[in-house]
Amino acid sequence: MLYILRLTNGDCVLALAADEPDARQTAIKLTQDEGSEVRTVRHLEHFAVQFSPTDEGTLEVARWEDATLDGILASDYPLLYEAYCRANAEPLLKASCQEEKTMAHLQDAYDRNAEIIREGLRGERQRFGANAASEPSQKTKAARL
Repeated sequence: MLYILRLTNGDCVLALAADEPDARQTAIKLTQDEGSEVRTVRHLEHFAVQFSPTDEGTLEVARWEDATLDGILASDYPLLYEAYCRANAEPLLKASCQEEKTMAHLQDAYDRNAEIIREGLRGERQRFGANAASEPSQKTKAARL
């Protein structure tokens, strides 16, 4: 079975294992953060992601299946998922927007959306007692194998 395990540092681990205890062992072996523990475990019904090779010879996530990403966000990162929903509900342009001010309004909307999402991310980092640092670690800046 495929499991997703949420760690106390805010990361998630995907593990293919015979059962939950094996998935927990895999997550513990994989994590680089010695103080991090498994907080939640959930069986994934479906999972699809596309990897692409980089010029450096590694693999990076090129694309997530929408249902996979939505399911992970909704179940394992609910505060971040809520923030995305709120950000997506924000209008990009007001009805009275004049053409010369369009770029300024779009930039303001982008900034509002980015702050909503950052707020959700801060909430997720604090939810299980993870470090609430504003900068992601080097290992989480890009999904690479």
